[in-house]
Amino acid sequence: MIENTILCVKWGDKYGREYVEKLKQQCEDNCSVPFNFYCLTDKKEKDYDVLLPSAWDKYEGLHSRFRNKQAPSNMWAYRKLYMFQLDYYKATGGWDESERDFKSIQGDNFLYFDLDVIIHQDLKYFFDLDMTQPWIVRGWWNDMNDCRKNYAAMYSTPINSSVIRWNRGQLVDVFKHMCKNIDVLFFTYPTIDNYLNHFWYNMWYEDSGRQDESFFNVFKKGIIYSYYKGNIFPSDMEEKKLRLNRKICLFNNSADTNDVEELKSLW
Repeated sequence: MIENTILCVKWGDKYGREYVEKLKQQCEDNCSVPFNFYCLTDKKEKDYDVLLPSAWDKYEGLHSRFRNKQAPSNMWAYRKLYMFQLDYYKATGGWDESERDFKSIQGDNFLYFDLDVIIHQDLKYFFDLDMTQPWIVRGWWNDMNDCRKNYAAMYSTPINSSVIRWNRGQLVDVFKHMCKNIDVLFFTYPTIDNYLNHFWYNMWYEDSGRQDESFFNVFKKGIIYSYYKGNIFPSDMEEKKLRLNRKICLFNNSADTNDVEELKSLW
C-alpha cells in the first residue's frame, strides 16, 4: 500500500475543476515518491473524489450574519477540518453513512494543499520531515509586532493552513475539540487560520525558544512564500514575484483582488 497521500478540498464555485486537475498534475510532476491523491468535494466528478459530509452546512454565513458584515462566508475553508476526521474515526471506528467515502482514503502520511498554490520543487521534502509534531505554514512575511498587537481582533494571523503535513492520528485532538465546541467556534472565528492560531499555535513562544511547546511545528523560513505578500519580513517582501528557488508559492490574498484568474495566468 502507498503510504503517502496528498489531499485537497474543492467546495462551491470559487475554483473550477481545472484547479484540481492542475494541482494533481503539479504533484505528479514534482513528487519523486509514490503518492495517493484525493479531492474532498461537495460534488463527485472523478474517481479520486471523496464526498464531503454536509453536517456543517447549517453554519454557512453564521459569522457574517451575527456580526452584521457583508464579507463572504469562510465556511468553505473550515471544511478542511473534515480531513482531520481521518484520524478520529480511524481511532474510534465511528464512521456513519454520511462519511462512508472517507473509509476509502488510503495512506498514513498526509500532505494537504489549497487549490491556489504553485509547486516549484520536489514534494519528497515534506514527506521526509521529522513527524514528532504536525506541520503548518507560518507566514514569515508577517510583521509579528502587528500579529501580536492584533491578536485579540484576529487580524494578521501568522498561521496559514494552505499547506498542512501530518501523520494519521496526530490531529485527533483538533477534530474532537472542533466537534465539541462547534457552535461557539464557527461564530467566534471568521477563518480556520484564526481558530488554529488561537488554540493550536503559540506565537508568543517564538522569541523565547519554546516554539516546540506549540501543538504545530511550522515550516522553516523560505520554504513557502506568498505571491501577494512576500517571503520573509522585512528582508524579502517584493510582491507578485515568483521565487523558483523556494518550494511552494501561495496565492493567499484579500478578497478584493482577482487572485483566481491571476494564478491561472501563471500556470
